[in-house]
Amino acid sequence: MLASWLLVGIGVPLLLRSSLGVAPFDVFNSGVAGTTGWSFGTCFVVDAIGMFAIGALLGAPPGPASVGGNLAIGPIIDLVLRVLPEDQPLLLRIGFLVGGLLVLAVAICLVISTDLGAGPTEVVMLGLVRHGVGVVPARWLSDGIPMLVGIVLGGALGIGTVAFLLLMGPMVKFGLRRLGYQPRALTAATTSTTGGTGPSAAV
Repeated sequence: MLASWLLVGIGVPLLLRSSLGVAPFDVFNSGVAGTTGWSFGTCFVVDAIGMFAIGALLGAPPGPASVGGNLAIGPIIDLVLRVLPEDQPLLLRIGFLVGGLLVLAVAICLVISTDLGAGPTEVVMLGLVRHGVGVVPARWLSDGIPMLVGIVLGGALGIGTVAFLLLMGPMVKFGLRRLGYQPRALTAATTSTTGGTGPSAAV
């Protein structure tokens, strides 16, 4: 769990410094940061609280890792952003993008495997699944709606955002299988809404 928090705090700034696009939720965060003048880390904390509230209303409340991670990750992001250089050559920025995607995929797999609480977009996804929405469209909604709001606010959208949308799901699926883990909350939700009979429905 602690390792996942640290990795998220590193992966998010890597995507930001790539200037090639960020995770869908961070399009929202960067849009809010540009609108309010708050630091990106502060926006991450505040926006995540809103997502957790939506997840709870949908029947998927956050766990202790959700709350603790939210408070810990924001300051780590601000610290790493101060260290990482800006306005770098394209080749280095591509490295930041690829590195950020890989680091975040590992972080997501690690925090899911703890069963101690999901991240902001994950709790909303789980809540939608509990209401009969399929896993894939639920993920599109939990990522896509904040992204669209972020675009309206002038958030940092780019090819990296598209890469995240297309690649993160398969990378996390591969990572969880390598860990030999099935996310219990998602398995239970999928089984209850689709009539599935085993954990393979989730991952």
